Amino acid sequence: MTRITPALGRAALLACLLAAGAGSARAADEPSSPYVTPQADVDVTYTIYPPHDTSQTMSQRMRWSASRMMQRVDPANATTYMITDYHAGTLTVVNADQKIKTIIPAPGAANVQMGQRAQGSWLRTGVSKVAGLPCALWQTQDTDQRPSEICYTDDGVMLEVIRDGKVMVEATSVNRAPQDASVFETPSGLKELRAAHP
Repeated sequence: MTRITPALGRAALLACLLAAGAGSARAADEPSSPYVTPQADVDVTYTIYPPHDTSQTMSQRMRWSASRMMQRVDPANATTYMITDYHAGTLTVVNADQKIKTIIPAPGAANVQMGQRAQGSWLRTGVSKVAGLPCALWQTQDTDQRPSEICYTDDGVMLEVIRDGKVMVEATSVNRAPQDASVFETPSGLKELRAAHP
């Protein structure tokens, strides 16, 4: 059975955040909620900060294909990565070294749609700049129902996540470029293992 390690669990945060919701209010000339799905292909590198020990960070790469509605998340220094197919509603955890894969339902897949803003009510609190790009700050609740502030670009690229006044996720580079289909293909010949249940 495949177990989700703490590092991979933090990596899953990016996939889960595409399905975040809640908040409230807006100005008349502003959208009532952000795009939480990138509206074009993008390649983003993030720094992930652990909840307690800020000296221990991890780097993570997220690639998104808008036409395929697919996301790939690669934690740094790990042989395991994740491919989420939002059309199929699946998240595949791939360990190429061990030649195994585990397929589970994609978190919040039913809520991730191109060209539509996030459902629920959100509160826009201001603007910021992360990785040299402007973004709007939105108060919401994360997938654990904890209050968070998330900074999204106008076209739906998540640049920063703040919880309890602390930066949890921060983009360090953003490259808006077409993503090759091969990035999102699961290697052939992998043995499928059942996911471990707590």
